[in-house]
Amino acid sequence: VSDEWNQRITVFDKQGNLLDEWGEEGAAEGQLNRPSGLAFDAEEHLLVVDAYNHRIQKFTKEGKFLSTWGSYGSGPGQFNLPWGVAVNAGGQVYVTDWRNDRVQMFGPQGDFLLQWGSTGSGEGEFNRPVGIAVDRAGDVYVVDWHNYRVQIFDSGGGFQAQLTGDANLSTWAEQLLAANPLMVEQRRNAKDLSQEKGFWNPRGVKVDDQGRVFVVDSSRGRLQVYRKVTA
Repeated sequence: VSDEWNQRITVFDKQGNLLDEWGEEGAAEGQLNRPSGLAFDAEEHLLVVDAYNHRIQKFTKEGKFLSTWGSYGSGPGQFNLPWGVAVNAGGQVYVTDWRNDRVQMFGPQGDFLLQWGSTGSGEGEFNRPVGIAVDRAGDVYVVDWHNYRVQIFDSGGGFQAQLTGDANLSTWAEQLLAANPLMVEQRRNAKDLSQEKGFWNPRGVKVDDQGRVFVVDSSRGRLQVYRKVTA
C-alpha cells in the first residue's frame, strides 16, 4: 500500500496483518513525496510513482533503493504529477502523467519509448488520467478521471474503446438515500436518472486473469466490473 500522507510503503499479508513498512519524506534517492501508483516489474522489483517528486523509483520488496527516472517537465520522459503505473508482459512500463494529460511508455530500465494523449475530451484525449492497467493481451486501460470514463488502447496507444458506466445504485448509495428523505424526494422528482449508471470521478482500474475489468467508481461509492469480450 502506498501511504500518501505518511510518505511510506506499508506491506500486509492477505489477512491484513502488518508485515513491514518503509520510506521517509524527502527528495533524495529512495525518499518519497506523496507516493501513489505501485506495480511489480518482471523481476518482482517494486515501481513506486513518487508523485510530488515527479519521478518513478524502483525498490526491492524490502525497500532497498535500486534506481529512479523522471524529472519535472513536459518533455519526453518528464512528468508533472504522475499518478498510476502498470507493467505489461514484456516488461514495458506505462505511467499516467496526470497534469500533462498523457500516458508515457518506458522500457524496463526507464528508457523512454513513446507517449500519447493531450488535453481534451475526444478519443485518446485526457482530463487528468489516473489509474492504469494492462491485460494479458497487452491492451491498456486508462482511467480518464475528469472525463468520467475509462479509455482502452492497444499497446502502442491506439484508441480502441471506452467505458462510461452501466451500474445500478450501490449499497452505499441506497444507505445514503435511506438516511436522507429529502434526497429520496429529489430523486423521485428528477426527470432523468440515467446519469446514475455512469462513472463519477473514477480513480482506479485493475484487470484479472479472467479478463474482468474492475473500475473504482469513487464518487458513487461502488465498483463496476466488466468482462472483456474477444472475437
